[in-house]
Amino acid sequence: MLFKVELRLVNENKLKIILTNEDMDSYDITYEEMNYDDNMNTRHVLREILDKAKNQIGFDAGSEKLYVQAHRDKSGGCFMYVTKMGSPSQQYHQGDPYTYEKKFRSVLCSGVKKKRVLYMFGNSETLLEVCNQLNSANYSGRSDIFADDEKYYLYIDDNRDKSVDFLSEYGVLINNPFFCFYLDEHTKKIMSSDAVKKFSEIFK
Repeated sequence: MLFKVELRLVNENKLKIILTNEDMDSYDITYEEMNYDDNMNTRHVLREILDKAKNQIGFDAGSEKLYVQAHRDKSGGCFMYVTKMGSPSQQYHQGDPYTYEKKFRSVLCSGVKKKRVLYMFGNSETLLEVCNQLNSANYSGRSDIFADDEKYYLYIDDNRDKSVDFLSEYGVLINNPFFCFYLDEHTKKIMSSDAVKKFSEIFK
């Protein structure tokens, strides 16, 4: 199969895959049918792309647990983020080495009326960059920041009038209904309510 898919190495642990409408036709897949859990063709395509990514740009997934996010592109294709998962979130993705999520936005914990999302960042510098961009865009939703010994977490309102999809280029979306309990028991809330603005202003 002729390989035309665009690959971008976001960092050593995150790969962005861009598929045009023509790429999708070539692989005989559609966004609506893409499902790693239930569609064998999706598995085959992803594994082939990851093999190419290893050979072409050095992104070696190996036997690590991976978190895969897929998002529809306005042009008719789609783009995916493949993240090599590490502690502590790895323990929440048991079973198959791939965790597939086609819809970015979901409620973190049941019972929360307003849609919120949780992102994990590897260091404070990356979190600061995200907060600066959100602050520059006049983001006004509720936001809280948590931290443990290794990671930072931004728990944020997914306002309909302000897209937060770009956050996936910097961090990992934690889409697990039980992760809120991990936050309560194993992390420290370092800023609350208007954390994006506070963090950006304090460390700018």
